[in-house]
Amino acid sequence: MGRYKKGTRVSRKEMWTAAGGKEAVLRELQAADILRRDQAYSSAVWSEVSIALFGNNAKTNCHWLWTVWTYNRSCVREQFCRAMRESKEMETDMPVRETEPLGPVSKKVKQKKSLRHEMYLQPGDKAADLDQDTSDKETEELDQCRPKNEAESSVKGTSDREAECLAQGTFESIAEGTCQGPSDGEAERSAQGTSDSEAEGSAHGTSMKQGIQANAYQRVKQRVQAKAHQTVKQRVQHKANQNEAEGSGQGTLDSEAEGSGQGTSDSEAEGSGQGTSYSEAEGSGQGTSGSEAEGWGQGLLECDAEVPDQGTIESETTNEITVESEIEGPDQGSPGSETEPVNTPLSPKQLEPQERKKRSVWRKLPCLKKKFLITIERRKWNKIAPLKGHTKLRQPWTLWFYSSFKQKNPCCTLAFKYQHVKSNESRKVNAPYLHIVAVCTFPSCRAKYVFSMKKKPSGQNTKVKILVSQRGKIQHKLTEKKFRPAAYLRRGKIAKSMKWGSSHWYYSKLRSTPVSELLSGNITRCLNRNVLKVIASELRKSTRLHNDVLMEIHLTQTIMKECDTKFYKMPGYIQHYQVNPFGVHMYSETGISILVQHLRRKDPVTLYLDATGGVVSKIPNQAKRVLYYSLTLAGKGRDAPPVPVCEMLTNEHSVPPITFWLMKFTLDLAKYTQIRVRQVETDFSWALIQSALLAFNKEHILSYLDRAHTVCRGEKTWAEIRQFTVLHLCAAHILKAVTQAIGRQTEDKGLKEFATFVFARLQNATSLEVALDIFRSFCFVLLAERKSRSVKNNLNVLEDIISKSQVTLGDTKELEQHCKIQTCDSEEEKSSAKTIMGRSPFSKEFQQVLDMVKVQVANEKSESSEDNPYYCPGIIKILFDSYLGLFPMWSGLLLGNLKRYSSDEKMNPTAKHAVKTRDTNCHVERWFGIVKQSILGKRKYIRPGAFIRKMHCSLQARFIEHIMQNNLSQELLLKPLPPKSISHSQETWAKREEANSTTTKSKYFSAPQSVPLPQGKKKKGKEKKSCGKDADGKGPKDVSQNKPCMPADEVETLWKNDPTDLVVSILRAPDKKLEFLLRQREFQTLRPHEWIAGEAIESYFRTILNHEDTTCRLFQLSHYTTGVVLYGTREQCARQSLRNVNFEAYDGVISFVNVKSVHWRFVYIHALSKEIFVLDPQRGCDEMEEARQAARKFGQYFKMRHNQHGREDWVNIQWKPATIQHTFQRDGVSCGVFVMQMAKSVVEEFPRIPQIVKINPTKKQMCQYRGQMALDILRGSGNGYKIVLL
Repeated sequence: MGRYKKGTRVSRKEMWTAAGGKEAVLRELQAADILRRDQAYSSAVWSEVSIALFGNNAKTNCHWLWTVWTYNRSCVREQFCRAMRESKEMETDMPVRETEPLGPVSKKVKQKKSLRHEMYLQPGDKAADLDQDTSDKETEELDQCRPKNEAESSVKGTSDREAECLAQGTFESIAEGTCQGPSDGEAERSAQGTSDSEAEGSAHGTSMKQGIQANAYQRVKQRVQAKAHQTVKQRVQHKANQNEAEGSGQGTLDSEAEGSGQGTSDSEAEGSGQGTSYSEAEGSGQGTSGSEAEGWGQGLLECDAEVPDQGTIESETTNEITVESEIEGPDQGSPGSETEPVNTPLSPKQLEPQERKKRSVWRKLPCLKKKFLITIERRKWNKIAPLKGHTKLRQPWTLWFYSSFKQKNPCCTLAFKYQHVKSNESRKVNAPYLHIVAVCTFPSCRAKYVFSMKKKPSGQNTKVKILVSQRGKIQHKLTEKKFRPAAYLRRGKIAKSMKWGSSHWYYSKLRSTPVSELLSGNITRCLNRNVLKVIASELRKSTRLHNDVLMEIHLTQTIMKECDTKFYKMPGYIQHYQVNPFGVHMYSETGISILVQHLRRKDPVTLYLDATGGVVSKIPNQAKRVLYYSLTLAGKGRDAPPVPVCEMLTNEHSVPPITFWLMKFTLDLAKYTQIRVRQVETDFSWALIQSALLAFNKEHILSYLDRAHTVCRGEKTWAEIRQFTVLHLCAAHILKAVTQAIGRQTEDKGLKEFATFVFARLQNATSLEVALDIFRSFCFVLLAERKSRSVKNNLNVLEDIISKSQVTLGDTKELEQHCKIQTCDSEEEKSSAKTIMGRSPFSKEFQQVLDMVKVQVANEKSESSEDNPYYCPGIIKILFDSYLGLFPMWSGLLLGNLKRYSSDEKMNPTAKHAVKTRDTNCHVERWFGIVKQSILGKRKYIRPGAFIRKMHCSLQARFIEHIMQNNLSQELLLKPLPPKSISHSQETWAKREEANSTTTKSKYFSAPQSVPLPQGKKKKGKEKKSCGKDADGKGPKDVSQNKPCMPADEVETLWKNDPTDLVVSILRAPDKKLEFLLRQREFQTLRPHEWIAGEAIESYFRTILNHEDTTCRLFQLSHYTTGVVLYGTREQCARQSLRNVNFEAYDGVISFVNVKSVHWRFVYIHALSKEIFVLDPQRGCDEMEEARQAARKFGQYFKMRHNQHGREDWVNIQWKPATIQHTFQRDGVSCGVFVMQMAKSVVEEFPRIPQIVKINPTKKQMCQYRGQMALDILRGSGNGYKIVLL
């Protein structure tokens, strides 16, 4: 944009003169419709106004016009707005002035401008809003600057020639419209009267003509003439027809003669001055006089003038013409369209709904200031302030600026388009320090905001103030809703706070959003759901280890194994992983240890097996869905939930993968205990049934049924029964399936309920004899067509069983005989049967009972003629086909204490034992509910990697809870149980041992200890013994024994091994704010004749400080920070400001610095004496000069911390240089050793300053120093050196 320099006052006057004065500028701005145009610097409106005022489109002229309007030079904008406001008030409240009759074009232009002004202000807004920031004093000054007569000071209208041309055009249209009515003479007199009144009106009311450009003037004139021509023609014809109908032709001739004789009568002149014709002023229907033609030719009346009688109607008609021309466009009123339909004029009552409809489009916004101040906190400003050499603010400056802006203006949502910060080297003296431009993102809003700050904020201000100026009108449509994008810190906070879901966060924020923001359409606080879903998706993606699903699971498995430190044989959580078909086996050593603890107790253990879906998404390129399988331990009430011991994810739901999962788990379980699981509970799924039998009993279902039958007959010993895992089906699942099957056989609900009750009693049966007796009675009731005596007796037995839960056993000897008969023919019948039900021994038992009942029912068929309402043989068929063959799996036959079936041990009949009759899968179902509701938070179909990580994190805590609630061994909290079984041990042949080898080669070929060793080895052995004595304080140890190495031996081992990045030492400050990691690569630089690395020196500094400075009075400064302070730039010092360190809490600082990457120097700051020391181990250095430079640099450093962070510590101290006498190194690699020994001497003498530091510079002593310091580092890190041994 540029700016005017000093001494441009004369040039501005010249510009005003060249433009023709303020009135000319106002006129052209009004003609250009500046309020409806873009007012930016690059807008074309300035070119149009420049051409109209100066005759050219020079850049200087356009810039001057933009400056005059934007910066309100000479009060141009305020006068323009006031004139527009007064014109509106005049049009709405005052009648037509008689002294200023306007021509047709002038009136049309005025109506058009007024209508545009109203559209810009929005319906319902006050005109005073255009000038909200103008004070009362400024208003008085502006009123004094205005001329007394606005009509006289305004620019004059059309010339005489143009008025004549306009009148001529109007006369022609009027004459054309009245050719059928009056005579030629009347037409001439009417034309003469019209021309005279038009000339008079144009002389008094042409103040608006020069405010319109030539092309706009001609276009508006043509449209107005066309409308006037068309409307006058219609009204003349209408009145002529009305006069003829009323028979008032004579009155019309008299009035015409009188009007033609006088030219223009008094009433006609008065009517023309007021914008009404003579006949309209008199209120009579005397035809069409010259004054009426004149009034309609000129289009006299203004928009909102209220004149009674016919003048009001005609003014409303003229206003309607103008409105239609503005809304419908210029083509609707063109004068050549004879076939165009006639526009009927609208009354004010008909115009109100249209205006009300226009107003309903816009929002009602509060009245806001156009200039206000916003504040930014000082700490935030320091974060966003530009760095040196930069002219841009740092993020998140947009977030903090808008947060402060929203407190003053809650309506607009800003988009920051431009920002600039003046640099210190800028030559623009008067330019503001900060200049920011922002616009409202609402499409219909024209508001633009400028953020400015004249001077750079000083460090003393706690808040930074910024001036905000508004340009343009705020207007928002009802259909528009906008918000600022959630970015930077705000986006991260939103993502972290959406733990309950995006909908919950959205409604909570929407509820707390101020009403002023909601009314303006600003939803920045709550955003919308789509954005929140994107943020939630980004948060989920950020937690992924890899975008590929399978690779993420592999990485999860690797990380869990590496992070697990409490294991013996099975590290991690994922024990098996396969790709296609997908499968993941999940169990840990802690879960197996918990199961082992339960198995070792007296109570038998039951595991609950089931699967569920909907928790894990599908695997790419694999069609089947993934199910979650769980083998769960039972819980103990609400406060002790169930816990899974083994889990699996797979999309192959057949017997082989499920069997492989269960067999692998039982194999790992066998490494810890040989006790078998007593019972496995599952639902009626053949895949789960067969897999559980193969994994736990290693048998097929037919073998299981045969063994169960022999157990129930008492043919197995207790030792054989204990090796038998009972498989039981969920009673609830079986009962539901049987109920549905019975419902398909009968429609009688009573019979259905009765049969279901009987089956439930079969489920509760704990012996085969009881079950056979119930089934016999059941068959009698359902198979007999007639209600005989046997049917009634058995029905009474069943009713007694159902109602009282008591079973009346009949004589079971016959049943025993049938059982013996069944055993004789069992082999032959088994060979002929092909199905599981047909080959089951329990099917044979129930079949014999059925055959016996059928024979007895056939014999009693003729005893009674009464029909049996319970007759339904289909129910018995359903039971035989699907359920009776699996009787021990869904009944209480094998539940409870199975010693009652053993052949060698019998239960005490007098002892009371709790009999277990049924069991359900409720525990695993409850665990699935916990997984879906609590762990996953009702989320479905999540990625397998995320599901595994969530389950692992939750189970680690749930295992601890289970151990504490069930009073298990507290050792499980520290580490799982070690495996004890050797039957499943792995082959260790040809595997490298991880333990350290002994010092002797072999116990058979090693020399005895009494034989003296060679001289060199003997000395080395003494050193080892002394080191062992120093470490333990118990004297020398025998290093030949298979025991852990001493720290001195570890030093030798670490020095001899190849360099790696293994951490060998971890040293922490007492306040835990500083931590030093020393890796083997840096540790090996302590070897003799090597240049020591800075990390090793810092670790030794921390060691001696932890040992000697127990009160933490010395601060250890990093050697990198010290190098930046002494030799770095100001920008580097600013990045190493240590803003969180309070030096006032310390009495000194020790550090060291690297010189040209080849030499070390010791730096010591003694705050008590305000002295700084720089000790150089090498001769030839002026230590006093180096200390003087260090004192100056550190003084600047502490002042920089004060300016940047406001820290007051050590700011006002005048540091003095000093030195300490010391010895010097003799080689080129011992500078690090000298620095470390200097630090040791200083720390031991603190707070005194040592007079001299004596260090033996011989090579032998340097080697001893290195070994001792390496040993001190390992000892100072506690047990850190054992990391290498493990």
